[in-house]
Amino acid sequence: MAQFRGVNLGGWFVLEKWMRPSLFEGLSGPDETIFCLEKKDSKTILKDHWETFITEKDIQYLASTGINSVRLPLPWWFLGEKPYHRSLEKIDQVIAWFEKYKLSFLLDLHTAPGCQNGFDNGGVTGQIDWPKSKKTLDLTIEKLALLSRRYGKSAVFFGIEIVNEPHWSIDLKLIQDFYLEAYKVLRPLSDGCIVFHDAFRPDDPSWEPFFLNNNLVNVAFDVHLYSCFGGEFEKMELPEIIDRTLTARKKQILDLSKFVKVIVGEWSLGLHEWLFDGLDKFQRDTFLRTYANAQLKTFEFAHGWYFWSYRIDQTSRIGWDFSRLVKEEIMPTSYEFKE
Repeated sequence: MAQFRGVNLGGWFVLEKWMRPSLFEGLSGPDETIFCLEKKDSKTILKDHWETFITEKDIQYLASTGINSVRLPLPWWFLGEKPYHRSLEKIDQVIAWFEKYKLSFLLDLHTAPGCQNGFDNGGVTGQIDWPKSKKTLDLTIEKLALLSRRYGKSAVFFGIEIVNEPHWSIDLKLIQDFYLEAYKVLRPLSDGCIVFHDAFRPDDPSWEPFFLNNNLVNVAFDVHLYSCFGGEFEKMELPEIIDRTLTARKKQILDLSKFVKVIVGEWSLGLHEWLFDGLDKFQRDTFLRTYANAQLKTFEFAHGWYFWSYRIDQTSRIGWDFSRLVKEEIMPTSYEFKE
């Protein structure tokens, strides 16, 4: 059984246009770099976003449902490197909330200097310069070390994820070598779990010797399991998606778990909209509830999981909005473990 059931606090300290479109009105792109460069009064608007998008009441609410962990995506620029704005003091406050409500947290370096994936969630859309120089790799480790020193002694610190979703085009050996270098710096700084993302290649045979042959202590492997990205899902009907969740993905988790703790660091109820054509609200909700239950059943075989994400500031895309899904009783209303 999973050791934790959690939720991502996405779109808070790393902006993504699709998660809060109103912030990007009139701007030429969907990421935080564009926001900081083009938005008039960006600092004031961003501070208001930090204060209102997710609040202490939301953290208290999550703890009251039995959710016992959160994954907190953070940018590498939390000290305020230009053109970005400093968020460190707000992060301090959020960590204090986690401590107050006894909610464990996984810090996730969601962006890296130069951008590690070219996605909006990497901070710079269309750019993957992170692996091109030792300077950016070293700066990434420097930021991770600062976070570990600052928060790694917290009583509710679960761990730190080295870098979110490095792109599949980046040489895997380069990524694994970087992971080992980062691990050597981070391991002495805290006893928390050190988490490695799969770089979109969870089944590559090199992972088993990577985890077994490097004397790694208290580490985990992060896999992101969606059913809406990639050509294979373009024509997949609901029964096929459910079957894949209950069989192939269960097997994948169990196989990986033979040599490392597995975390499903991101998942959602996001699906292609054509699957809902002709359905009324009752049918659509039943459809989503079935998919949610299949995933929840399967992901219990992992060490733990984090839904993406707590809040989406849209009236559509409910499949990505934990708070609305619980309110609509599509997702369970309680996540407590049996004593």
